[in-house]
Amino acid sequence: MDYSEKYVGSKAEFMKFMQEVMMRMASRSLTVEDGVIEFPEDVELEYKIKYDEDEEERKLSIKVCWPNPDAPVTEEDAEE
Repeated sequence: MDYSEKYVGSKAEFMKFMQEVMMRMASRSLTVEDGVIEFPEDVELEYKIKYDEDEEERKLSIKVCWPNPDAPVTEEDAEE
């Protein structure tokens, strides 16, 4: 499932938004479309920052990934 929220604002508003996101992540109260985002304590997170630009726009993306604890175990996982 994909969840997203979209915002538009000034650079100052964006910086304030990012500070709020970080505070919510730290206090375990980050939500997206009313779904609570729970970062695991016992697994490593994979995170990256990406920057793209073309003639029309520039994009900055921050991505964080971790295993879904509810995912079915595959044969490859079982061998590890």
